[in-house]
Amino acid sequence: MSQQELEELQMKKTQLENEFHSLEEKERTLDEKIQMLEKKMVLHEEQKAIKELEDKVNEKRGAIDKLEARLKGLEEKMSEPQEESATPKEAQEQPDEKPQEEIVVMEPGMAPENPQPESEEPKKKRRFF
Repeated sequence: MSQQELEELQMKKTQLENEFHSLEEKERTLDEKIQMLEKKMVLHEEQKAIKELEDKVNEKRGAIDKLEARLKGLEEKMSEPQEESATPKEAQEQPDEKPQEEIVVMEPGMAPENPQPESEEPKKKRRFF
């Protein structure tokens, strides 16, 4: 091998080593950028989730404010002085109305404490086929 061929090979080797180191540096730089972007993406996702939760919280606060206002209005209505018209309780006590009948559900075998008088009409017998 001649001296010139040897020098060409050494130059080629040096050139390839330099290119290799340059590519390694570029790889490290790209890895760092990827890691930074991934962190930014995580932060962005967290900020987005926080924004959505803030919106939901504000929506609930608005609903609660409306309910509290409605409750306050009803309480104010209840505390207003009563007019001279009959209240629902007084309306039930008026003599022209019939008292409401109570419906009692009894289990089989239970006898009523105060049996009601039988109606004047005789009971019809039912036939089952």
